[in-house]
Amino acid sequence: MRLIGIDNTTPMQRLEIEEADWEKLSALDAKRLVTLLLAARHFEERILLLDKLNLVHGPAHSSLGQEGGAAGCIAALPIATMINGTHRAHHQCLAKAINALYEADFDPAVTGRLTESMREETRRMMHEILGLRDGWTGGRGGSMHLRRAELGIMGTNAIVAGGLPIACGHAFAEKARHGTSLMVSFFGDGAVHQGATHEAMNLAALYRLPLLFFLENNRYAVSMSIEQSTFQTQLLTRPQAHGIPSVSVDGMNPFAVWLAARWAQEQIQEHGGPAFIQADVYRFYHQSSSVPGSAFGYRTRDEEDQWRQRDPWPLLKRELLAREILHEADLDAIDEATAEAVEAAYQSCVEGSGSATRIRAELWPDVATVDDSLTSDMSEFDGVTFSEIEDFAPDQLESLSFIEAMPRVARARMQEDDSIYIFGEDVANMGGGTVGATRGLLEQYGDRVINTPITENGFCGLATGAALSGLRPIVELMYSDFFLVAGDQLLNQAGKIRHLFGGTASVPLVLRTRVPGHEGYGSQHSMDPAGVFALFPGWRIVAPSNAFDYVGLMNSALLCNDPVLVIEPQELHRIKTLVPKECNYFIPIGKARRVAEGSDITLLATLTMVEVCKDVAERLGVSADVIDLRTLSQRDVDYDTIGASVKKTGRVAIVEQTTRGASIGAIIADEIQRRFFDYLDQPVKRVTGRWASPVVSKALEAAALASPDDVEAAVKAMMVDSGLAVSGT
Repeated sequence: MRLIGIDNTTPMQRLEIEEADWEKLSALDAKRLVTLLLAARHFEERILLLDKLNLVHGPAHSSLGQEGGAAGCIAALPIATMINGTHRAHHQCLAKAINALYEADFDPAVTGRLTESMREETRRMMHEILGLRDGWTGGRGGSMHLRRAELGIMGTNAIVAGGLPIACGHAFAEKARHGTSLMVSFFGDGAVHQGATHEAMNLAALYRLPLLFFLENNRYAVSMSIEQSTFQTQLLTRPQAHGIPSVSVDGMNPFAVWLAARWAQEQIQEHGGPAFIQADVYRFYHQSSSVPGSAFGYRTRDEEDQWRQRDPWPLLKRELLAREILHEADLDAIDEATAEAVEAAYQSCVEGSGSATRIRAELWPDVATVDDSLTSDMSEFDGVTFSEIEDFAPDQLESLSFIEAMPRVARARMQEDDSIYIFGEDVANMGGGTVGATRGLLEQYGDRVINTPITENGFCGLATGAALSGLRPIVELMYSDFFLVAGDQLLNQAGKIRHLFGGTASVPLVLRTRVPGHEGYGSQHSMDPAGVFALFPGWRIVAPSNAFDYVGLMNSALLCNDPVLVIEPQELHRIKTLVPKECNYFIPIGKARRVAEGSDITLLATLTMVEVCKDVAERLGVSADVIDLRTLSQRDVDYDTIGASVKKTGRVAIVEQTTRGASIGAIIADEIQRRFFDYLDQPVKRVTGRWASPVVSKALEAAALASPDDVEAAVKAMMVDSGLAVSGT
């Protein structure tokens, strides 16, 4: 046996400064670098003071000691660069805000004062961290969720590694629009071990995205050292495994990071694809505290003292003065200018002094706004005419199956809107994906139908970021259960972003999920996702039961500025319905449809059970109002239509094929009884499957899901309880 080494040509390097490199740093560049570093340093010192006074509600995640990495990176890159980051991001965001407003002729050493716009953004960022109404996003984001898209700050993230797939989306959108801006995603060494990090690196390399992965390696994830977290402590092996060129650098030396960022920019521009920087830095304090880590025993005082001797500000000051790039007066003027701007921001937040210092009461947001901006105000639908099947003449219609409608409506919208991209596993293969949902699209829109690896969290996050940057992604999940793999990006990110950032961001994302029903796919491929998504009020949920409704609801989903879940029952794929030849009509989100009219009982049905309810009522000779709910997001359920029916019949059953635990009917039943209790002659009844998920066995699968027999039994019981006759058998 002979073992032969396998070469890996992806460079993994360490950057060391040579004396000649200092000639690349002009006096103007040096002033910019110092301004960003000192602004971040003074800002963090004030945040620590506020934290000591118990005025920061929640964590304060100090970055003192780490400013050199962020300042060096941001100062080296164009002002149009975009960034996102993780929970420890004050230094990155303030440096980015100042840099975005740093005009070419601005010289803080001459003016002795930051510009009014810089001072204003410093003030508003501090207000945001304190949860005040004048903050960047109305105080909702606080310390960990900072966004100021106008300045290129696309949103920081409290979920470790949560921002990395989203960063891929921002970079994807920039590349799709043929833009020239870079995206930088900051993260810490703890994120290196997250699956989302590797999914993001794989996608960035695969799609050749203009994305700089910037690892601030401060050696500790809270108290866990790198050695406690991983066997392979050479962290650059991770980007190398994905084919991403990387460099490690002394992050305590801001100029060294400046050089590394220039290297990364050249890599991305000249060779395409992402680059990776590991900046070795050190946070002087504990995770979110004003005391050092040694107080908790996971670091030694000797270690902390050694790193403090490498403090980035004294180091940079010493080097600049030694080479006469700047003079003491320049540095003093910049120090005073940044300190004054931060002090003014601090004074704008508080009143009193010492232990009596408190937040100014008039700065808190109005509590009545707590639910504002959960979803769009739907103004995007202004001027839209909504239609139902009765609005079309017979010669305008044709018979179309559910599966035939899917690519047809996508094609119609893609012809009009070049921001629509389709992402999913195999969507660009096999002549239309695994079920034909993209059939016929590749010939015309092959560059906008994107095959993804089997990395649901990664590509759902990419789609979220792309939506934030102005694209309208359609994401296909091969089976609905797979949303659980992407739970963070879909529920924690896409579903919360608009509200979290105070309505300053929208995520116009359409998520298509397939539910097999009686197809034998077992318990890990058969979940109805509505009940889970309904728990996240940022999501809209539509449930079309036929091809006509699918087209109209998909058109509305693609116009909506919120994330919309579209549920696609596989059992309905081949069932034909009359559909307009022109797929340009809209069905409103939040409008149910009465598909049969009666006076004895109301049957609220979803998806496959709509036709079942109609058939059962007809067979039993029951006068039933059968209502296809069509929209299932909690705040959008059509209680006007439901209420009118309940007031007429006094009896209501909610009919779903799904299992008991996954049912959304419990939420709807509760709301009906709260709203219409006085009109009910008996309790709301729910018809669902059993508690167990459907398994592969045909017999057990049938037993797990609701059947026509279950609907019939429920209707009979309700009629008998009311003393009404049932004529059918």
